Amino acid sequence: ELGWREFPYYLIYHFPFMCTENLNKRFDKFPWSTNHDFLLAWQKGNTGYPIVDAGMRQLYETGWMHNRVRMIVGSFLVKHLLINWKEGESYFRNCLLDFSEANNVAGWQWVAGCGADAAPYFRIFNPILQGEKFDKEGLYVKRWVPELNKVPSKFIHKPWEMELKYQQAINTIIGKNYPKPIVIHEEARAAALSAFQSLKKN
Repeated sequence: ELGWREFPYYLIYHFPFMCTENLNKRFDKFPWSTNHDFLLAWQKGNTGYPIVDAGMRQLYETGWMHNRVRMIVGSFLVKHLLINWKEGESYFRNCLLDFSEANNVAGWQWVAGCGADAAPYFRIFNPILQGEKFDKEGLYVKRWVPELNKVPSKFIHKPWEMELKYQQAINTIIGKNYPKPIVIHEEARAAALSAFQSLKKN
């Protein structure tokens, strides 16, 4: 872990431009979105995906977030919303108490696919499955997204799948008490794969 921590410092020492630019120059032509509403929903923890929203709310309130959740929210921003990693890097820089320029930049370029040891473009975290795997009972989600406190663990990472009568019974109406997903995972994944495939043509 100490070695991995030092790797980003090595990178920005030899490639100082990567603090503000893509290390992989092919990404200079990536078709990023400039959807401000999506960016704001992500920043405020109102994406409709509980594990993402829990992480972003924890970050804003405490200045910290677990590494696993950092990967999930990072992947969601750049691969579900197709928003430039620089927006995420900037927001984390302003919020993190353990901020490190080298680690922050390298981490964001990793998740975006444009870094030195980048995640493959087709590695797109499914926020539902990630939540079910790492927060099975939804305790983390319920800690940071209290409006979902009454949602049973079966639906805690996909509350929109509850029948309306059950939503009404627990007074948790999706779209009213908690937002509907701002994007559909399958559609967003397909759009991301198409966008990343476009880089191969350059």
